Amino acid sequence: MRLVDFLISVLQAHGQTLGRLAAFFGEERFFEMLEETGEDMERSLPPSQFAQGAANVIWLDSPGPGSNSNAYAELEGAVRDMNLPALLEFHLWAYPHYRAFIESSLDLNARIRGPGHESGAALVDEACMQAEAWIKRMPIPSAVAPQAERAAQIPWLRFRSEVLKRIGKRPLGPVY
Repeated sequence: MRLVDFLISVLQAHGQTLGRLAAFFGEERFFEMLEETGEDMERSLPPSQFAQGAANVIWLDSPGPGSNSNAYAELEGAVRDMNLPALLEFHLWAYPHYRAFIESSLDLNARIRGPGHESGAALVDEACMQAEAWIKRMPIPSAVAPQAERAAQIPWLRFRSEVLKRIGKRPLGPVY
């Protein structure tokens, strides 16, 4: 799986999360909540261990043919296909975990190492952890926080399962 494909999956999961939360709270109230958090959200989330270590990347294989410009077009097309309202699309592009990768020096066409290498699973786990940290930083009233967090978690459960399959990992381990 290429890094750009992983980032498209991240954007899709976060886009679904935004849509679910907008439906849960009502668009107008949810937009207010997003605006309340603003840039504080980015500063309060833990940094990505993968995007930060761009200079010493051992979790990616050499990129296949292509250029980052094609990868950017793929990202734009995937977001356009989500048909989100403009304000949600803006907040999707501003998602801090996604931006950490886009603003790094990583080649978006590089391939994530698959079977036999644990970094792909760690990358997925980090994305899910970042999504959980994001929802916990939202100004959600405590009375509805558990329901909102469950609603936000569903797209990330699908993300985890689908991406692990694509990188050749089993989404579920053995039950003992």
